Amino acid sequence: MRKCCVVLLLAALAGGCARVEASRQSVEVDMANVDLHVTGDITLRVSNLRGHFTAVDRTVPYLDDKRSYAVFVDEGQVAIDLASLNALMARSMGGGKSNVKNLHVTIKDGTLRQQGVIDAAIDVPFKATSVVSATPDGRIRVSTTSMRGFGLPLRPVMGLFKITMDDLVKVKPGRGIETNGNDLIVDPAIVIPAPAIRGRLTGVRIEADRMVQTFGTGQTTGSQPSLSPNHIYWRGSQLSFGKLTMTDTDLELVDTDPKDPFDFSVDNWNAQLVAGYSKTLPNRGLRAYMPDYNDLKSKRP
Repeated sequence: MRKCCVVLLLAALAGGCARVEASRQSVEVDMANVDLHVTGDITLRVSNLRGHFTAVDRTVPYLDDKRSYAVFVDEGQVAIDLASLNALMARSMGGGKSNVKNLHVTIKDGTLRQQGVIDAAIDVPFKATSVVSATPDGRIRVSTTSMRGFGLPLRPVMGLFKITMDDLVKVKPGRGIETNGNDLIVDPAIVIPAPAIRGRLTGVRIEADRMVQTFGTGQTTGSQPSLSPNHIYWRGSQLSFGKLTMTDTDLELVDTDPKDPFDFSVDNWNAQLVAGYSKTLPNRGLRAYMPDYNDLKSKRP
């Protein structure tokens, strides 16, 4: 009898857990031509993106808390500009357990150019040239093609003494960057601050002054032809923001100045919402017309 009660209790608990997991449904998201400010110093250029917002540690994604959801990308292209790339590298390569100082990244001829100081037995100022590619598991490989220290080529000396980047460069664990031979392996899902952006990274390239990441095929053209040219659109399931929770979500944020990308702040989007206006559709969907975040900043005293 006692054994039967235990079994029934476990079954009830398992059923309750299953219902909780089932209630964490994802909201479909579609973006086009968006400059996404994830922090004050890091901006992602979203050319196109189709995926899902999925709740983290709660049942419904809450737009006012960027740690309450993760963005799972099915298809799309997301670029990181040079200023944001330097900010990311400073966050990831800095800290007490890193021995790389004063790291600065530039782009030239389709390659990354890095310079800084390696704190080894002595401080070694270095300049390196690297190319980027996607790893089979969806991370970014930064492959060093040349490296100079004290104005002299370091690769021949490193080869002579069987020294690799593993031996020279130390990075604090958990920062999303690790060494592999003479390469750096970067995990964008960890390096980029919240909201976490995850997906099947299939390609990465240098284009002009940006590093462009491709997810899936990278193509989302025609997925939502009724949407405005520059937009963020959520559909289905539940989504919360402010004091509201939408059921069977139909919410489109529309750029009121589509001549340039939709400048959108993850942290301060409510200010953009207040500065714009909204329209309720016959199907009870909501369209919010919003100015660019940078336009709001430029008007502040």
